[in-house]
Amino acid sequence: MTDVVCVVDAGTTGIRCALVDERGEVHGQHSRELAVDHPQPGRAEQSLPAMWEVTVGELRAMRAVAAQAGHRVVALTLSTQRASVAGLDADLRPVTPLVLWMDQRGASELDALRAAVDPDTYSRVSGMPLSTMPALATLVWLRTHAPEAYAASSSFVGVQEWLLARLTGGRPQVDRSCASWYGLLDLHAGQWSDDLLTAFDLDGARLPELRAATDVAGALRDEVADATGLPRGLPVYVGGGDQQCSAAGGGGVRPGAATVNLGTSATMVFPAAVGDVVDHAGFVRAAHVVENCVSVEGTIPACGSALRWLRTLLRYGDDDTAYERMSADARQVEPGARGLLFAPTMAGVGTPHWTAAGGRIDGLDFTHGPGALVRATMEGIALQVRDVLRHLPTDLAGPTLTAIGGGARSEVFGQILADVTGRAIEVPAGDPQAAPLRGAALSAWVGLGRYPDLAHAAGSPAAARRHLPDPTTVPVYDALYSRYLDVTDLAAA
Repeated sequence: MTDVVCVVDAGTTGIRCALVDERGEVHGQHSRELAVDHPQPGRAEQSLPAMWEVTVGELRAMRAVAAQAGHRVVALTLSTQRASVAGLDADLRPVTPLVLWMDQRGASELDALRAAVDPDTYSRVSGMPLSTMPALATLVWLRTHAPEAYAASSSFVGVQEWLLARLTGGRPQVDRSCASWYGLLDLHAGQWSDDLLTAFDLDGARLPELRAATDVAGALRDEVADATGLPRGLPVYVGGGDQQCSAAGGGGVRPGAATVNLGTSATMVFPAAVGDVVDHAGFVRAAHVVENCVSVEGTIPACGSALRWLRTLLRYGDDDTAYERMSADARQVEPGARGLLFAPTMAGVGTPHWTAAGGRIDGLDFTHGPGALVRATMEGIALQVRDVLRHLPTDLAGPTLTAIGGGARSEVFGQILADVTGRAIEVPAGDPQAAPLRGAALSAWVGLGRYPDLAHAAGSPAAARRHLPDPTTVPVYDALYSRYLDVTDLAAA
């Protein structure tokens, strides 16, 4: 019988549950999609009751997997989306929908927020930009435009806090990796900022209780245990934000151990000690799931979404082998994609520029087929990774990047990343998409006493593949990067 932790990975597009042992190996997983509602242009919401219903169903499925395999579930924990927020009444019932991180309604409040606090001062305290991404802008929008719902909300919560409250019946709790995305956490003190709360006229009593990712949130409620088949009284650990959990699952827990998560977007996490963090313009700085550690983050808005768009455009199909065939076609094309440059910036240019832009294509001619288009897309993503690294202080990134997420499955993509960035690219053993599951589970194993802390638990995962830069491609990609800066109007940045 193997002891396992049950992990709920609650993202924007779905709920995934998995069983993970103390070595970080996944012993079974199951997922179900979540609907995203767009009631008006620029708005994005989800139903918390619907999310809970899906979560219960996925936990029930994991209990069946554990029973069939003879595993013993010893704890439950979470990895969740960040920066989304909803209001709850005193009985923990939703007063508002969950307003998602991508929602833009808070844009109308930004001028008032910037008048209340100098943006540079705000960034130094919270690590966040004064933008629509932290939940702060949504909270102020609710106060201004939905005053009745705002007044009826006894607490404001994100996904982690909502699920923990439903699982345990306790007061809303949040770990600091998710709390950062309220935009109200003093990153250096690790506490809600009284100065920011006062400046924005917000009530800190309505914010969740701050906890560590490795803390016990409470025991599984009897009603939930009976509905899912999980043991009554099962300890529920707090867990953390999905990107920080992904970094921990890829070994990104110490300064210099950088990760790049090649998902729908690409998120680069550069761990840093709290005392070493300075204001890096254009980079988000959030608390890590590792205590006394900060996650300096760089974001490329379109990664997997760009490849998925190309898959549909070129009619590769939607079966399990589609991306394998795309990679095989890209492998047949030499570095530089026969002169084709594609900047897949359809969702804008991310860190550190944060500018709106459409995708840019340069050099397309009649000789370019599907393989060249796929390779150019991968190279375009890699060029954006190179640009993030160019603007990052050198002390935050070592000579190696650990690649996780769905894109890390492609060997040709891994080699392109190595050649374009000039860094070694390592892909951990196992499923690279399981990194958030592994990172969250390890936080519970620390809480259970199997490891002294999360840094020891995460360690340095064994690499299944290691891609080294090919020196013969240096002049090709140096020239391509210069073209990329010109085509995207970033040459002067």
